[in-house]
Amino acid sequence: MKLTISVLLLAALAGAQLTGKPQTRDKRAPRLGFVRTVDSVPIIDTDLFDQQKYVEASQSDRTIVEARRASHEAVLTREFMDGFNQTRECDGIVLMGKGDQEPDFVLQIIVDSHDTPGQRPVWVSVLRDVGKDKLMSLGDEDSGQQAARSICQTVRKIVDHL
Repeated sequence: MKLTISVLLLAALAGAQLTGKPQTRDKRAPRLGFVRTVDSVPIIDTDLFDQQKYVEASQSDRTIVEARRASHEAVLTREFMDGFNQTRECDGIVLMGKGDQEPDFVLQIIVDSHDTPGQRPVWVSVLRDVGKDKLMSLGDEDSGQQAARSICQTVRKIVDHL
């Protein structure tokens, strides 16, 4: 009998402790991924994109322009990735690679005038909240690091309001 009373008392104490604690929602790190389609790349160099379309329309050999565009877009991607890795606002946000799970947010970046002398580069980001199926244009930034900061701040604001 004493054993039964002791077990019931311990169960009551444990139950009181569990109900007295506020329920915390298990938050996981927000997942950010680049747009992956056949017709688009994650970061687009609009200057060379326009030049490539002009060459295609004139039915000229486009291989040189395509190679140059791919090279520029690789440099822009590295600049963004460096900014993402060095920016404090991006800490805790998971940047997903190809073939990973479905991200919470999908990103496409359009860069204009980054290699045009005398002009300011413009990084325009388009972010899609996958869960809400909502598109957001995040304005324009001067560099990949500023674009990364702006994107991560936006993701944080959305996630903190959930």
